Amino acid sequence: MKKTLLAGAIALSLLGGCVSTDTSNEVPNNPVVNTAALETNSKPLVSSNTLTTADAQILKTQLLNLKDGDTLDIAPGKFANLGKIDITANNVTIKATEPGKTWLTGAVQINLRGNNIILDGVVFTEGGPAERMGGIVFRGSDNLVTNTTFYFFNDGYEYEPMGDRDEYPKYLWVSLYGKNNQLINNTFEGKHKRGTLIGVQKAKGDKTPDNHVIKGNLFFNQKSNQHYEFDFKAAERYNSNSWEAIRVGDSKSSIYPSKTLVEGNLFLQCDGETELITFKSGENVLRGNTIVDSASMISLRHGKNNTVENNVIIGNAKRYTGGIRFYDEGHVIRNNYIERVMGTGNVRGGIAVNTGITDVKNGEKLGGGVKGKGLNKQATPYKVLVENNSIIDSRQNILYSSKVHSVSQYDNSKVSTVYAGTDITFRNNLSFAELKKTLAVKGDDGNAPLVNPTYENELYYGEVAETTLPTTPGIITDVKPELVRGENGLLEATNYSGGARGLTVLTVNDTGATYRIQK
Repeated sequence: MKKTLLAGAIALSLLGGCVSTDTSNEVPNNPVVNTAALETNSKPLVSSNTLTTADAQILKTQLLNLKDGDTLDIAPGKFANLGKIDITANNVTIKATEPGKTWLTGAVQINLRGNNIILDGVVFTEGGPAERMGGIVFRGSDNLVTNTTFYFFNDGYEYEPMGDRDEYPKYLWVSLYGKNNQLINNTFEGKHKRGTLIGVQKAKGDKTPDNHVIKGNLFFNQKSNQHYEFDFKAAERYNSNSWEAIRVGDSKSSIYPSKTLVEGNLFLQCDGETELITFKSGENVLRGNTIVDSASMISLRHGKNNTVENNVIIGNAKRYTGGIRFYDEGHVIRNNYIERVMGTGNVRGGIAVNTGITDVKNGEKLGGGVKGKGLNKQATPYKVLVENNSIIDSRQNILYSSKVHSVSQYDNSKVSTVYAGTDITFRNNLSFAELKKTLAVKGDDGNAPLVNPTYENELYYGEVAETTLPTTPGIITDVKPELVRGENGLLEATNYSGGARGLTVLTVNDTGATYRIQK
């Protein structure tokens, strides 16, 4: 099986192409997996030229006049420039009579301010958000958006420059405030302008969990457009930020739990920035997602006690691809499969243990008004459990980062002291690096060796660079794992009990809306 075969099949299911069966880069002695079932997108196609212009003013009036318990069925058509609409009624359903054929075009923002609202089967395209927080903004609680599509919704709101620290025009597609809101089986395709695609936000002063669910969605073709009309001196320093597909929380509220579930989503060719899915809050769960051909990473940036488990990440040797990186404490990173991610440097790796600026062994924490130690800085990884993961033939399978940190987003001078990950437990992980330019472990003992790590039944096969692994029974380096690809296309060891197992590789037919869009 060619290294690009698994992702190629998924990508081409959107485009209707064929998949190569070249096996020249296959791991030796392992069978080719038949991926023909992934090649065809079976969802019905909705084309722009089949829809006619509809009366947007009538629809706007209907939306604004909804009463508690109402159901509004919207016929097919293109409804242009609705502007900002506040839905204040409770227990209402707004749905397309034919899913995928009700298009909201031009400038639009639907604010779900009531509770128990369902928005079902509509399309946001041929326009952009009427305001920077997105085309849909969850303000109330227990609301659901399902079977809805955002398709190249890149025409932004009117932009006013904000001075020499401005961060360029940016807007979200979806914002989630409130509690217990859900984004289920939607498609997000073609976000090519700056701004997080989905942002989980807290109201000022809110310290309680959010309990949102983001599940079964398809994220496809998110690209950063680095061509701006503005020329500020600091552009190189910060214009690559705010391109995440999902951001849960922000640094200001990161000490509080969000308890958001991100589960069963497919991310395909999402190249916005280093962070694809970023947690800036605590007690979240990222489970059972598939990430393919995405020059980006899962990032536990701020917040404590997050769980990342049962995810599949396939890089296909694409530049800048990565796996999972983490800061802060109490996380569990378990049973994830990562293959052929090729990010280099001191940030990107299969699993990257970052450095931080807090002296965790002596109880130092971020915040508390300490200058240079604000909540937006880097908390040192502490007491994190990394277990039963497989990292296969990546440029830096396991990375002990030696990164130093800048004082702030606008100040390039460096923090004087950084600290390595401390009291990290590695258990039952498989790191296999046999292909050229791959490393089982990469580190830098001269700058930031891990502090008091624990290793249990770790199997590392391949080159180890710039670090000295402890000679303990907890690390096996002299046994070559016998790897066999299962029906899911993933490798498992037959002569070693560790590594990731029993995972599902999601496809476009498993995720997203029940239809697909074509202009």
